[in-house]
Amino acid sequence: DTKPFFVGTYFPKVAVEEGSASFRQLLEELNRAYHESSEEVVKNAEDVSQVIINGPANLEKIEFPAHFPDPVSILDAIKEYRDEENGGYGSAPKFPHFAFYEWALEQMLEGMVPKEQGEHIVNSLEAMLMGGVFDHARGGIHRYSTDDKFKVPHFEKMLYDQAGLLRVLSKFSTLYPSPLVYDALINTIDYLDKEMLADSKYFFSAQDADSEGMEGLYFTYSEEEFEKLVFSVEEDADLEKIKSWFGISKEGNFLQGFNVISLNNEHKAEVFTKDSWETIRKIRKAILEDRKERIPPATDPKGVASWNFLLISSLVDVMQYCQIDSIKQQASQLFNQVVEGIFNAFLIREDEQTMMLCHTTTLKQSLPYFEDYVFFAESQLRVYEITGDPIFKNNLEDTLNFILKEFVKDKQLITRSVSTDDHQLYPNIKQGAYDNSFKSPASPLLGICRRADLLIPQSEFSHALAEVREDLIQEALRNPLSAGEALRSFTYPEKAYRLVKVPRSWLEKPQFVSFLSYFMPRFVLDYQNESSENWQICNSEACELQGEGLENFISTLVPKTPEEAK
Repeated sequence: DTKPFFVGTYFPKVAVEEGSASFRQLLEELNRAYHESSEEVVKNAEDVSQVIINGPANLEKIEFPAHFPDPVSILDAIKEYRDEENGGYGSAPKFPHFAFYEWALEQMLEGMVPKEQGEHIVNSLEAMLMGGVFDHARGGIHRYSTDDKFKVPHFEKMLYDQAGLLRVLSKFSTLYPSPLVYDALINTIDYLDKEMLADSKYFFSAQDADSEGMEGLYFTYSEEEFEKLVFSVEEDADLEKIKSWFGISKEGNFLQGFNVISLNNEHKAEVFTKDSWETIRKIRKAILEDRKERIPPATDPKGVASWNFLLISSLVDVMQYCQIDSIKQQASQLFNQVVEGIFNAFLIREDEQTMMLCHTTTLKQSLPYFEDYVFFAESQLRVYEITGDPIFKNNLEDTLNFILKEFVKDKQLITRSVSTDDHQLYPNIKQGAYDNSFKSPASPLLGICRRADLLIPQSEFSHALAEVREDLIQEALRNPLSAGEALRSFTYPEKAYRLVKVPRSWLEKPQFVSFLSYFMPRFVLDYQNESSENWQICNSEACELQGEGLENFISTLVPKTPEEAK
């Protein structure tokens, strides 16, 4: 009946320490329990299933003033979990928490975060990009850090993590214009293009951690191997200095004396100079070249719909927020390669008027899953905002209507469409606010609906989810660090959102495209196709600013200097 009575992961082939069990021993014990204590097993399965169906327990309601706690209050609430020495929050294992950092960066860009709290966000992101959790040679980020210092990762790479990384980097680059960030953007986009792109132009789902039977072997180096790489780059290199930059030692910091490639935060001032950084780049390039002689980890060639839609949205973020033209162009070229391929891979036409989403490329038909439709809607909104093509706006409206019809039940958002309930044995589970590693689709839906209500006349998507919203807020406030998408959706009140309506022809003007980086997500971009040069900025009730022409638009919005104001 598909009800679980035991859950676990990472069981070894052979028991490695006293008190542990091999996978075979575990299976034998489960088989014994099922046959000798079947009544107890069945009862446990019923109990576990009911807990899963019910979701998190209803705890005492958290009271707060206004519509939602302000950013300072949120950051103060988790201040005791800050790792002041190593960056991030809590202890190992450390996950990147991309949605939380994206929220924090957006609030910093809006001027809502004090310097002391903002510095911890910057230091944390810097620690990740300098640590071994980031792939210094190829780009992209590994699954999580197994230590407190972001140095030793679990080496698996997931597509959705790369999407989260690009979104964070695109906004981080506007606050922290450093080669550390710019190179991370360039290399990660290149990694996605070179290693994660199918011939039919959708993205693969993941790369393994292991090669030749050992985790991290492809990515790590002995001291001797690293020294040879350095001398291949610079014959007269200061070997000891460079080894100290990369934290390389004879003992290593990983299995069997190998070293995970990272940058030593203690030498940050020395590393972040023009000449030193050129040396860093050369060595990274040499490592990448050397890897061509190694056996790489396996790539999972399966395409997952929701993860691909996340990647589309992340590329749009780079195109909108990064202020380096060459990086915007790099993201744009990859975006143009994949948009049609991703839609062809995951959109299935059922009849002339109905399109459905396929969950993975390994299934020709699949159940409608909530996450696929939410992240598809998000991608349609974001693509519309940088293209002005009304077909994406129409797709957004149709998808939101489908979500409200098929994924809302008993005032809850559910995993599978309600029309499939009678055809599946396993329960249709409630969607919650927590991102964990793969971000929650429930919270972004509320943010998308808020923006769609401004963009689509007479729509009331947010109103239809009012009761869902309260539950998500309560969940988010119990663990804000793991609910970054909820913070992004609920921090601002409805009256703070604005519709920016301009001529579509402005998208062909570099001056306007460059100006798009100033509009955080509470601003929704809309376009008119008329020959008029009129522009408007409106809230949900009325238009507050309006004018004519691009120069007038920019001069109205850019704050005047004290001298200009006189």
